[in-house]
Amino acid sequence: MNNFNKIDDNHNQDKKINYFRGIINVFLFVLIVFAIFLLSYFLFFAFKAKQVYFSANLGQEKINKSLEAFREGNFSNATLLAREANDNFSKASIELNRLSNFLLVNKISFLRENLEDFKYLAKTAEILSDSAEKSFFIAQEIEDIVAGKKFDNFLEFNEQEKTRLLKLLYENSPELNGIKANIDLSLLYLEKAENNKFLARYDSRVGELKKYLDFSSKFLSNIISFSAVIPSLTGYPDSAYYLILLQNNNELRPTGGFIGSYGIMEIKLGDIVRLETNDIYHLDMPASLNNDFNVSPPEPIKKYLGVNRWFMRDSNWSPDFPTSAKNIKWFFEQEMIASGRKSELVNLSGVIAITPRLITDLLYITGPIEVNGNIYDKDNFTDVLQHEVEMAFREDNISEWDRKNVIGDIVKEIKIKLFDLPSDRWQELLDLFNKNINRKNFLVYLFDDYKREISKSFSWDGEISQTDVDFLMVVDTNLAAFKTDRVMDKRIVYSLNESEKEIISEVNVYYKNNGWFDWQTTRYRTYTRVYVPTGGQLIEASGISSGEVYSSIDQEIKNPKSFFGGFISIEPEKEGVLSFKYKLPTDIKEIINQKGYYSLKVQKQPGNEIKEFKANLRFEKDVAGFEREGNIELKGQREIVWTTQLDQDYELKVYFK
Repeated sequence: MNNFNKIDDNHNQDKKINYFRGIINVFLFVLIVFAIFLLSYFLFFAFKAKQVYFSANLGQEKINKSLEAFREGNFSNATLLAREANDNFSKASIELNRLSNFLLVNKISFLRENLEDFKYLAKTAEILSDSAEKSFFIAQEIEDIVAGKKFDNFLEFNEQEKTRLLKLLYENSPELNGIKANIDLSLLYLEKAENNKFLARYDSRVGELKKYLDFSSKFLSNIISFSAVIPSLTGYPDSAYYLILLQNNNELRPTGGFIGSYGIMEIKLGDIVRLETNDIYHLDMPASLNNDFNVSPPEPIKKYLGVNRWFMRDSNWSPDFPTSAKNIKWFFEQEMIASGRKSELVNLSGVIAITPRLITDLLYITGPIEVNGNIYDKDNFTDVLQHEVEMAFREDNISEWDRKNVIGDIVKEIKIKLFDLPSDRWQELLDLFNKNINRKNFLVYLFDDYKREISKSFSWDGEISQTDVDFLMVVDTNLAAFKTDRVMDKRIVYSLNESEKEIISEVNVYYKNNGWFDWQTTRYRTYTRVYVPTGGQLIEASGISSGEVYSSIDQEIKNPKSFFGGFISIEPEKEGVLSFKYKLPTDIKEIINQKGYYSLKVQKQPGNEIKEFKANLRFEKDVAGFEREGNIELKGQREIVWTTQLDQDYELKVYFK
C-alpha cells in the first residue's frame, strides 16, 4: 500500500514538472516570437527610416540639379527635375507620417518630438520644390515667348511678343499667389523645427534659408501686386492715358510744387506712344476768357495771391494727393471744355506728378542729354532749365507762349535713353523709382478703385495717413515768392509735454532766407498749415506776419485731420519762426495709459526740403525702449530727443515701463 502511494506521488510530481516545463516552453516560444516580432518591428522601422532618408537625399540631389539647370537657362529640364524632387520629398513625408503611427514612437516622447520636427522639414522641402516647379514653368513660358532671342531692352520685343508677355504676367497672378502661400507655410514649418538639437549644426543654413524665404515672400508680395496692375498701367490690352504734372518745388505748393507744365501721356504695350507737354497757362488763359468758368478759390489764395478765380495751376491745394488729383482732373476737363477743346479729352487712367529731383536722378542713370544746344545733366538740370524758360528764351527769339516747349523735348530725350537701357541696368532704374517714391518726388493716383488700392500699398499716392496715434505734417505753400524755396533753410522742432491730465504739444518752424531780390528770388511768402491728430485744440500761435490764424478740421481728405494755418513773410537774409501750441486729443493719453506706448508719425510734404526735424518728448512714465529711424538721445528716464532728416515719412514708437 505504501509503495503504491509512493508511486502515485512520483507520478503527480512528474505531472507538475511536465506542466511547468510546458509553461516554460510556451513562455520561451512567446518570448522568441515577441523577440522576432520586435526585431522585425525595428527592422521595419529602420527600413522605413532608410526609405525616408533615401527619398529625402534623392530629392535634395534633384533640386540641386534643377537649380543648376535653371541657372543655365534650361527651364524645361529645371521644371522636370523640380517635379521629380517634389515626388521624392512627398514620399519622404508619407513615410514619416507612417512612422509617426508606430506604437514605439507614440510611447517615447523623444522619438515622437524629433519625428515631428523631421516631418516639418520634409514638408518644407516638398512645398519649396513644388514652388520651384511652378516658378520654372512660368520661366519656361517666358522662354517660349522670346524663342531664345536675346533682348537688351523691352522695346526690342515686337507687338505680339509684348502682348503675350503682359498677358502672361496678368494671368499668372493666381499662380504667384499660390507660390507665396507655399513660401509662407514653409517659413511656419521651419520655425517649428528650428530648435531641434539634432539640427543645431545646421543652424546657420536654416537661418540663411529663413532669411531668403522671408525676402522671397516680401518680393513676391510686390510682384503679385505689380502683376495685377502693370498690364493695364502699361497699356494692355488697351492704351492707358495719364495726366502728367511737372511740379516745380522751387516754388513750393502742397503736393510738391507749382504746376508749371502739364502733359498727356499715352502708353500702349509698355511703350510711350504719345507724350505732349504744355505750359499750364496754355490751358488756364483760354479758360479765363470764358466767363462761364468761374470757380472761387480757397480763402488764402484769394487773400495772399490777390485773385478771385481758381484755375488748374493752383488746384493742388490739398496736401493729400488723392484729393488734389481729383481736383486737378476736374479742372483739366472743365478748362478743356471752357477752352473749346472738349473733343481732345481722353479717358484718363490716372494723374502722375513729378518734381525736378526725379529728372536729375534719371539723368544720373542716362547721362547728359543735349536739347537745342544746351547740355542738361544731373548737376545743372534745374538751373539751366529755369534760365531757359525764364530768361534765355527772349534772346533766342522764342515767344512767351512757346517758352516751355523745351520741356517736352527734354522728356522725349530722356525717354529715348531710358528705353534704350540694357536689361542689366533695370534693377538700378527700379531702385531709383523706389527711392523717389519714398521721397515723394513721384506721385501716382489711379482712378480705378482696385488698381488704386494696390498702388496705395506701394505708397505711390501721397495720401495723408490714417493713424490713431500722434501725427504731424508741416505744409508750406509759396504764394507770390517766385522760386525762393531754392534758397530757403528750414527746420522743424516738435515739443511734447505730458502731464497727469493732458498732453501739450508745440511746433516751431524755423525759416532762413538766404536769397536776395533778383529774377528768381524775393521775400519768402508762405501760407503754412500744420496737420495734427483730429481733435487737436489750438492754444496759441505766434510768428504770423499778417492776417488771421486758421484752425479747422480738413474734412475733404479721406483721413480727416485737424490743422492750424498762418501766413509768414521772411525778407532776404532774414530769419523767421512760425509757432503753434496745442492740446493733443485725449485718445493719445489713453493709448499711453492703457496700451503702454506712444507713437508719432511724421509725414513729409512732397517737394519740401527740410534740413532737420527734431522732437523733444517728455513723458510721465519711465521709458523702457523705442523703435525709430534717426538718432535718439535719452535724457534721464522720461525725456527723449529724436533727430532725423525729413526726406521721407518717419515714425517713432516709445514703450514705457
